[in-house]
Amino acid sequence: MPTEAKATIIEGLAERLRRMRAAVLLQTQGMTVAEITDLRRRLSNNGIDLQVAKNTLLRIASERAHLENLEPLLHGQTTIALGYDDEVAVAKAITDFLRTARIPHPPVIKSGILGRTPIKAEQVEALAKTPPMNQVRANVVGTIQGPLSQTYGVLSAPLRDLINTLESRIRQLGDAEAA
Repeated sequence: MPTEAKATIIEGLAERLRRMRAAVLLQTQGMTVAEITDLRRRLSNNGIDLQVAKNTLLRIASERAHLENLEPLLHGQTTIALGYDDEVAVAKAITDFLRTARIPHPPVIKSGILGRTPIKAEQVEALAKTPPMNQVRANVVGTIQGPLSQTYGVLSAPLRDLINTLESRIRQLGDAEAA
């Protein structure tokens, strides 16, 4: 039976796991408190929570949040970065930190969670290279809108030509009456 403090931690983690859209599990062993604080600050600027959690508490919280197959990923020291808005933002923020941070023991990506499904570390890095969701949506809309606009132009051309011809004829008749 977990203590009251642990039960509070479990409930907080479970609530965040239910709300999250994506997460990255990290191993931050060897990082100093100042380095983890810097990582936490950079991530919070992007709306991402960073939580160092005991594997047992994280396992219980993931079961309560109905996340499947997370237990095999929980070994060694675990830190979890949780993103709530964009699926790509967490992976992008973590990989940007890994690329730009000049620290002796950078964090290691253990795995990730996309939606409700665990993903491998390589998939997290591939996800980080994906454009943000707003850009993907804009590309999809543009891809659909282009052909639709052309189709509309082709279908409305005969009617537009007929109207232009009739207006031209009306102007000709108006000029003939005036003369």
